[in-house]
Amino acid sequence: MKLLIEQNDMQKETEIHIKCGIIDADLQHIIDEIHISMFSVMVSKDGVIRKLSLDEIFYFESVDERTFVYSQAEVYLCDYKLYEIEEKFGKYGFARISKSAIVNIRKIKEIKPQLNGRFEAVLDNGERQVVNRHYVSGLKEKFVLR
Repeated sequence: MKLLIEQNDMQKETEIHIKCGIIDADLQHIIDEIHISMFSVMVSKDGVIRKLSLDEIFYFESVDERTFVYSQAEVYLCDYKLYEIEEKFGKYGFARISKSAIVNIRKIKEIKPQLNGRFEAVLDNGERQVVNRHYVSGLKEKFVLR
């Protein structure tokens, strides 16, 4: 694999071109990382609206028909429903872990088994999220592939 970077002061927008024979797992990982850095979610906190990049998001949680977005140290609101988040961002490293939560697998430090077939995901910021047994296999599969 070669990496070619052409810098030109006249270039107005960054373009990424990938030329390949086939897309293997390593290349797909690189493509997914590029997508993650390109996408963001509109969130709000205290009346202020901002864009939050997918890479900053640790997990989404739905409580009382409201969707909360958790970053390293902040909690925001967003207008998406969990099923919309799962559809839009599932292929970019987000996995459902319960009926009310979707986690960014890039932010998972480790997954530990618990009682009753459940697992616990320990995130990079130290938070712990319970993984419902119904979602364990899907999470494990994405976690191993990352």
